[in-house]
Amino acid sequence: MKEKLIKTMDLKNGMQLKFYDNSRKLAGDRWLISLIVRMEIPVTEVLINDGHKSIEIVNEIKKVLGENILFEQKRERIFVAQSEKQAVFEEVYDFFIDSVLGYLSNKAFPKRYVLKKYREKVAKKSWYH
Repeated sequence: MKEKLIKTMDLKNGMQLKFYDNSRKLAGDRWLISLIVRMEIPVTEVLINDGHKSIEIVNEIKKVLGENILFEQKRERIFVAQSEKQAVFEEVYDFFIDSVLGYLSNKAFPKRYVLKKYREKVAKKSWYH
């Protein structure tokens, strides 16, 4: 089964989460239950709206990361019976909503994520050279 968009959610911080069902049959009546959550974060918009970054710094970060970066998380359960497939998927979805949604909705999350990814990429690049 190809991943299927099941829900789009607008967050309080202006970002948008997209939920995908990427579940697939493994063997017999057993399934891999897979929820993928993605958020596209516009680098320039997030940093400029923060108001603390000079345009030179924003341009440097954008040069390293590009216009947008993708936040993605997967939640999976393996070897689930066909008869339990829907209930387990809903459980995985509900657990994600209960445990992570507040954090992702925080106003500071997009900027923090952009800066984290920038630091990681710069550190990786300096390590290779």
